[in-house]
Amino acid sequence: MIRDALITDLDEIESIERASFEEPWSRASVEAEFYKDYSHFFVYEENGILAGYIIIWDLGPEWEVVTVAVAERFRRKGIGRKLLDYALILSGAGAEWRLEVACDNEAAIRLYESYGFVEAGVIKNYYGQGRNAFRMLREAVSLRGNEA
Repeated sequence: MIRDALITDLDEIESIERASFEEPWSRASVEAEFYKDYSHFFVYEENGILAGYIIIWDLGPEWEVVTVAVAERFRRKGIGRKLLDYALILSGAGAEWRLEVACDNEAAIRLYESYGFVEAGVIKNYYGQGRNAFRMLREAVSLRGNEA
């Protein structure tokens, strides 16, 4: 089940964050997302256990996937895909998307590519010294269909 993240979820979110990333966000940085008007913060629960989360930003015509993480024991079950589906539906078809992903995170890159994200450049040392990121973009989906 996907629902809005609650401030009471912070301990579990922080635990998933630390286990998922070499350079995890601080608790204060995660907590700050609850108070930004443009931030949407969702969690995925399975049998009452917080299994993952996604933070997205609504920046007008453009949306950004800020972070997605799934607890290790729940990985490879499609939870990241469900969270991303939810985010893309929320934005509507007319939205353009962007994100950054570690160049060596092949599973995430494949996931994003399956949604039409394409590499648009490399950001050197984005995740620390020697840890580069791809900038990936996804164009708005046309609502008009194919035109002759």
